[in-house]
Amino acid sequence: MKKIFLLIVFSIFFSSCAEELVTIIDEYNMPYEIKAIPGDSKVSVEFWSGILASDFAGFNLYAKTSEDIIQIDDAILDASTQTLPTIKGTNHTRTNFIMEIPNYSFQNGTKYFITVTAYGTNELIEEKYIETKISTVVPVIPRPEGTETIVGDSINVTGVGTVAVRNGNMINASAPWKVQYFGYQTNFNSVVVVTNMNGFDDNAPYLVNGLYIFYNNTALVKVLVGANDSYQWAYQADAASWNGV
Repeated sequence: MKKIFLLIVFSIFFSSCAEELVTIIDEYNMPYEIKAIPGDSKVSVEFWSGILASDFAGFNLYAKTSEDIIQIDDAILDASTQTLPTIKGTNHTRTNFIMEIPNYSFQNGTKYFITVTAYGTNELIEEKYIETKISTVVPVIPRPEGTETIVGDSINVTGVGTVAVRNGNMINASAPWKVQYFGYQTNFNSVVVVTNMNGFDDNAPYLVNGLYIFYNNTALVKVLVGANDSYQWAYQADAASWNGV
């Protein structure tokens, strides 16, 4: 009778441990809605995540010039400790993260592939760490950007010249540029990928906080018009590599 009782106790114990282990692993939900935001010799990543597990340690960031990303070898190390995760954190609520990718030398005009995973340590499994599988890899090209003021109604971009002229309530694209209007925006990075390459025209309505993308069959220029004739611009020289700017 005692043997049967002990067998039941041990069965319950091991069953409980197995269920706990599965729960710990399953609570590492993959980051989702991953987006790459280009900058001037830099790249940021935006994503949603919420990890419940108590041993969650942070996020691993990946950046590579090919889509052949190898877990965990290609993960970017934390600069101060030279360990993983890339970004330490213990967030347990569903949150929208935007973070610049550290410890990586980005070159303007080069195409990179970006992703992010959730990471933590766990002594109960053979690898001693838990990392979510890579579910999404997104392309991005860092590019020059700047802030200017409309002078004589001309919208000029450094290294490119005049891309458009303001004419009353209209923006007239300067040949060979064409323009596509993306509406009222307050975030310079709110539109980074052009999905309709046939939607460019000779002109567009002028609006403060209006976002415009110009195309000359080779390059892309993004312009966000602000108050007091100010505007932000970004220039991506090779649209054939990636229709983003």
